[in-house]
Amino acid sequence: MDDLDEIIARLEQGRQRATYGAVAKLLGRHYRNLMKDKGCSHRNSWVVNKQTQLPTGYGDSDLHPELLANANGVIETAEELADWLSRRRPSSG
Repeated sequence: MDDLDEIIARLEQGRQRATYGAVAKLLGRHYRNLMKDKGCSHRNSWVVNKQTQLPTGYGDSDLHPELLANANGVIETAEELADWLSRRRPSSG
């Protein structure tokens, strides 16, 4: 898996949060600039800070309405994320 947009889309589809570190490591990138070119949006809010379990720099209106309501917890490692992604079908749009 090497496409950030695809990972984000699948996290949103599954209503699953994952840390910047988990996503970055899976993609072979550095977590600090992982979302550099991404805006604060509902879709992008599924990628979160490990400590706060929220996306960095987002206002309340930027968070997906279901972000805090889900009971799925937060994926914290690249291995967990790879396993989670392998068990879910990609979205069709």
